[in-house]
Amino acid sequence: MNNSYSTITPIICDKQTDLVPFFELCLNEAKRENSTLFSSITFETSFNDPLAILEQIHDPTRSICFFEKQTEEFSVACGDSIVKSNFNGSQRFQNAKVWSENLLSRTRVAGDNKVEGSGPTLFINATFEKNSANSKNPALQVFLPRWQIVRNGGSHLIVINSKIAPNANPHRLAKQVRISFNELNSLPDYRPEYTTPVKVKLGTPLEKSVYEQTVKKALQFINKGDISKIVLARKLIYQTNTQIPYFSIAHSLRNRFPDCYTFCMTTPDLGMFIGATPEILSRISGNSLETEAVAGTAPRGPSAGKDAHLGKTLLGREKEVHEHRLVIDSILRRLASCGISECKEGKSRLLRLANLQHVRTPLRAKLPSHVHPFDALSALHPTPAMGGSPREKALPLVRQLEGFSRGWYSGIAGWFDSRGRGEFMVPIRCGKIMPNSLTLYAGAGIVKGSLPANEKSETDLKLEAMLEVITGRTTLSNE
Repeated sequence: MNNSYSTITPIICDKQTDLVPFFELCLNEAKRENSTLFSSITFETSFNDPLAILEQIHDPTRSICFFEKQTEEFSVACGDSIVKSNFNGSQRFQNAKVWSENLLSRTRVAGDNKVEGSGPTLFINATFEKNSANSKNPALQVFLPRWQIVRNGGSHLIVINSKIAPNANPHRLAKQVRISFNELNSLPDYRPEYTTPVKVKLGTPLEKSVYEQTVKKALQFINKGDISKIVLARKLIYQTNTQIPYFSIAHSLRNRFPDCYTFCMTTPDLGMFIGATPEILSRISGNSLETEAVAGTAPRGPSAGKDAHLGKTLLGREKEVHEHRLVIDSILRRLASCGISECKEGKSRLLRLANLQHVRTPLRAKLPSHVHPFDALSALHPTPAMGGSPREKALPLVRQLEGFSRGWYSGIAGWFDSRGRGEFMVPIRCGKIMPNSLTLYAGAGIVKGSLPANEKSETDLKLEAMLEVITGRTTLSNE
């Protein structure tokens, strides 16, 4: 991946910076080449909270993305794409790589973009399935937003991106950027109206299949030796008579699960896809790639002793050890298939969340210069923690047994910038909020020795994350 893109003027941009000379240089180049260029200008600002700004400016008819991990002091929000492309099929990541490289090569940069997530940054959403029959919800979408807000440690940045046609006016371009920056930069100064978060009452959900029966069918394939593991999801649909507050839910999720990645993404049907996921598909910085195997689930205990007992049992139980090893070995094979062979396996440890604990094993590899982040995504997605193993046999069975399209659930969401840095997560522990409905998803890994009732109980525990912040309760019905 080419990690060096044109920086026309190495200036620190703030609200006083004269941007006309920068745009004049961009336009001279656009005219010479008779082609459209793009610009990305990073401004340094005082403290901002990307989620708080989204809460003030969100228009349900416009697209947005938001990602945050509190424990790493990282948060980014973006919206209003100025250029995007959709991809379907088995070559979707390879085609997106070519498109992205071309776009970034035509993007000119101003301002200091040394901080991760600043400068020209592309955002992606991918479905679990490699094909999508819905043109409004493609299997992979990559876009450059009109604006993005970044909080990274002590750095607070606003990035404004623009399209530069050969016949554009540099003064008008500079003015438009200035207006966009001022609108976003002034929002933290406004005192928002305080309202008590509304807890929504939910009735009994609609679930088209009986999960225990689905697990029994999967075990038949496993016991015959067709597959060694399959991940089966549940889809629960609740009817609502009031609008569930998107950003209040996101705020509650990030506070309750600071070790997870909280995310919000609008869907083409104007709903909001929202959740807090513990699953990282990959983190890339320079020539380093990090990923992890997360598999095996146990509840948290009511006391330190009970909690420790549950965790120790999870680390040593044969069924969980077997399931976790399948995930690790599959990830190593997949990375090797795209040329990433120098991979170091860390020690397995517990990932302890507010309501659950999992087994997590970190993996770190050297990223060869010829391997693009999309090459790694293509190899890793979907991992056996989301699909199954062997992948070519398990994935067709997933759709057959579940009976529904997962869409963004257990797909990919994330970003990568022009310096080759990026983070990609797997959207789970999540739901889609529509004006009159709420759809929740949860899944469990099925291997030899799995008990259908236990697997359903595991999915119930996973559904609690969303249910508690929405309703204040963790039960699946209004009983």
